[in-house]
Amino acid sequence: MKLTPFGKLFLVLVIVGVGGFVAYKRFGDQLRAWSGASTPGAGGGGGTEVTKDDFNFMPKEPDHPRDNPVAMNPGNGGAVGDGKLNRPLVVGINTWAGHAPGIVANGGMDVGSASSLYKKKYGLDVRFVLLEDPSAKLAAFIKGDIDLMWDTVDSYAREASVLAEQKIAAKAIIQEDWSRGGDGIVSLKTIKSVEDLKGKKIATTKFTPSHWLLLFLLSQSGLTPEDRAGIEKNLVYFDEAPKAAAAFKAKQVDAAVTWEPDLSAAVAAREGEAHVLVSTTAATNVIADTLVARQQLVDQAPGALRDFVNGWFDGISVMKEDPQGTNKLIGDALKLSGDDVSGMLSGLKLTGFADNALFFGLSGPKPYFQGLFSGAFVIWRKKGVVNVVVDAKDWNDSRFVAALADQYKTQKVEESFAFKDKPKVSDRAIVNKSLSIHFTTGSDEIMPGSYFTLDSLGETMLAFGNTFLDVEGNTDSRGQAGANRTLSQKRAEAVKAYLVKNFNLPPERFVVKGQGSDKPIASNETEDGRALNRRTDIKVVLNAN
Repeated sequence: MKLTPFGKLFLVLVIVGVGGFVAYKRFGDQLRAWSGASTPGAGGGGGTEVTKDDFNFMPKEPDHPRDNPVAMNPGNGGAVGDGKLNRPLVVGINTWAGHAPGIVANGGMDVGSASSLYKKKYGLDVRFVLLEDPSAKLAAFIKGDIDLMWDTVDSYAREASVLAEQKIAAKAIIQEDWSRGGDGIVSLKTIKSVEDLKGKKIATTKFTPSHWLLLFLLSQSGLTPEDRAGIEKNLVYFDEAPKAAAAFKAKQVDAAVTWEPDLSAAVAAREGEAHVLVSTTAATNVIADTLVARQQLVDQAPGALRDFVNGWFDGISVMKEDPQGTNKLIGDALKLSGDDVSGMLSGLKLTGFADNALFFGLSGPKPYFQGLFSGAFVIWRKKGVVNVVVDAKDWNDSRFVAALADQYKTQKVEESFAFKDKPKVSDRAIVNKSLSIHFTTGSDEIMPGSYFTLDSLGETMLAFGNTFLDVEGNTDSRGQAGANRTLSQKRAEAVKAYLVKNFNLPPERFVVKGQGSDKPIASNETEDGRALNRRTDIKVVLNAN
């Protein structure tokens, strides 16, 4: 997915191995005209420290969300009316293949194509216009020059506050795609985990999704609050993510948060001494592209928006049926080569009806949209870059997806990754941390006070859908060594069982071990030391299958 400078995503513990994905270059972070971001150079983090508790937002999976995606809620607002447009629907996009389904359904960028499904099936004229600069896009939306605008959910949380400040309402009506490999952190190979970033010089782009991604990773790590504050204080800020990558190439920093193709280029430039520390290859459900509609259109022409969404899903089907032909159409429309189009598409997952139903909470208890929007807003508010409080529920309208439920009764969410070969001991874990999970004395019964900790871990695993979780139980030295080992194994299994049951996580995503008292981290001669040794160690490892 095209993570524009304004729209990259944050998030969590994960190890990454960058393969052959190529996410096309995002566009410059031309945000400071209205965002208040600082100029390039070193500077403090600013604002209130972002903590782990700010990110407990991902929805639990319903019992069978993928097997029964159309056990639908009606959407937030009831039925869709039939109001149509007597002019073309104007959609502002950027040069990103996530917009491809709409272009394919329209037979190109402008009105008048003989192959337009929008026109032939729905009587709808659609015009796509390129607006690369985020500030220009937002200005066009505010002025009314476009009916819909491209956005990522995290940047939308920020832009919604700007819109609210000007008394302008809007609604996200469709998820276009998930990012699957385009964003990440490049670092020296000596930096093997997020914890290793302590004391290092890191380049990023202030108050952008790159910055957000870094803050989230730090919050989820085993670093202390003091360690995290120290890292934030020493960040080196640039006004564009490619410049952050350039600083890494020039050996001015130890790590940089950026996106493809700069991510891979930065690794290559350091001649074998660099690697990708973390990327959205593993963080599968944290960066989402959406299209946002003006409220006037939602109110006055809901039928046109319903037909637009319907045609968009038609476009995905056509792309699956004729990838070669549609790639050429997309390339011609966006002035890209066939290789560029293929590369961009390889770094994203186009989201059809079933994915949208899950995303907006139509087939689940809580929408992904709400979690991502709220999580991003928390970050921007703590950093002092938004003025008006906005609530996710007021900034999306799922009715346009819900209206199509009968057409897609059998569609399921499909993923390309499988969990076959378990990670080896030698495999690098991007985050290493110890959790205090309390059990009833002498048993594997989890005490209710630990549910919050486990829920937070489960939410992390939902966000990072292409990872394994290594769960290792440990005890103090009291009692028989064999009995301790057995108990620690049962307790690790109990952690797995809780997450599988409550978050619908595949059992094969877990590696469970009971170490007993074999791996103390403190002396067993004191009560404080024994308390530290009674712990659950967690590692999150990329699925390399």
